[in-house]
Amino acid sequence: MGDIEDTCASLRAQIAATEAQLAGLKRELESAEQAAIKVRAQDAPNSTATTSTQGNEKRKWPLLDEEYRRYGRQMIVPQVGLQGDLNPHPTYIAHRAHLAPQDAADIFKNYDLILDCTDNPATRYLISDTAVLLGKPLVSASALRTEGQLMVLNNPPRSVGDKTGGPCYRCVFPRPPPANSIMSCADGGILGPVVGTMGVLQALEAIKVITATDEEVKPPSLHIFSAYSSPLFRTIKLRSRRPNCAVCSGEASVTLETVKSGSADYVFFCGSVGPEKLLLPEERISPREYRTKYPVTASSEAIGTVTKEPTIIDVREKVQFDICSLENSINIPISSILSSATKTAQNNEVANGSNPLPPWLPADIASSDSIDPIYVVCRLGNDSQIAVKRLKELGLDRGGERVVADIRGGLRAWREQVDPEWPEY
Repeated sequence: MGDIEDTCASLRAQIAATEAQLAGLKRELESAEQAAIKVRAQDAPNSTATTSTQGNEKRKWPLLDEEYRRYGRQMIVPQVGLQGDLNPHPTYIAHRAHLAPQDAADIFKNYDLILDCTDNPATRYLISDTAVLLGKPLVSASALRTEGQLMVLNNPPRSVGDKTGGPCYRCVFPRPPPANSIMSCADGGILGPVVGTMGVLQALEAIKVITATDEEVKPPSLHIFSAYSSPLFRTIKLRSRRPNCAVCSGEASVTLETVKSGSADYVFFCGSVGPEKLLLPEERISPREYRTKYPVTASSEAIGTVTKEPTIIDVREKVQFDICSLENSINIPISSILSSATKTAQNNEVANGSNPLPPWLPADIASSDSIDPIYVVCRLGNDSQIAVKRLKELGLDRGGERVVADIRGGLRAWREQVDPEWPEY
């Protein structure tokens, strides 16, 4: 036993020393990069031809590339999670695919308890429906920004039509939220300790469900956590199963057959069909084409201005824009654009046909004298298409005289085609 403890202590000491060495290397690298930037700046007047190839090297992001991938949850590792960070005793089985209605039942049937950690309504309804139809209890947790929610659903797991069973997700939320109000963790951002808090509580509820007897099952509740509220937690008592629930009531219309066949269209039900082809090909431009057309804008070190720089509108939420942004781009969050669409339509009716411009639109862009090109970018190339259509509805394309286009594939494609050092988050 003593030898094992000595080995553990030795390994801990080695890890601490290695981390200290790594921190020192990072500091040395930062100093070297700053020195290299100064040298390139001095050489730039004598070598304008090589400026475009040096643009990426000058950019200095706050974190290292691997740190963006780690904190952005993009790191793909064997099985689940990060090696060394998992409890070594359980057996982890990774299902390396998106959860689809056709496969959900076959995956869930081998487990006694389901934990929902997803962040979109369509998947949450699918998980809940499948759990109910298979008779599996479900622990559902969510977190966004500084808040979180936790529920234990379908507990106890009774057969469909049995009023003594616990409510399902549809019982609590019979209708999904409006599609334009939905925000994922990736879009809205999240405070690390918040998701950690909800994850720990979800694990605790899972243990309680596994170890509880029928007599120990508590009434269903919704637990709400808010990091900046006092008190931090609130608990709302939930009702039992809804008598007209589409899944767990005696009038159920959703069955395993309708789920597997695709008749229960969850994406359509939630109204969240992605606008992958919302624009015509001529209304879009690839990142590579954009950089070729506007080399001065694409390279932050380019010298001289031959072509007027276009306006780049980044429609990501501010929390993402602050992480990284294209040179000279401006931030108009898609949430602001969508929230004003209905208000503007109502104002148009009141104004007897006039077209008042929304407050989020900068005056220089909205000016009738401006015909400078406008390009819209987002993270993946979906929200930017919606924004382009909205800008054209406002007449900013001047009847076709002004270019208002989308950068196809968004900033992910920008990393692939233009700047490999762009943070992957």
